[in-house]
Amino acid sequence: MPVRATHATLSAGRDAVYDPRARQGSVPIEFHLDDGSTLDGALILTSAEVEWLHQQISRLVDAHERAIGGTP
Repeated sequence: MPVRATHATLSAGRDAVYDPRARQGSVPIEFHLDDGSTLDGALILTSAEVEWLHQQISRLVDAHERAIGGTP
């Protein structure tokens, strides 16, 4: 049976980069496999996806602030 990815996390200590010529962003991630091993990878996003993800993350930050009693 092949090894399967269970989830992916952000790679610690590595920054996302934007390539203006390709109009793509790249976010370094680490795939966690069901056998306990990991693989380095990248989440490649178009400029529209970068904007959409920014909106999604902003909503998460706002929800987090509200949950801990802060103000967004």
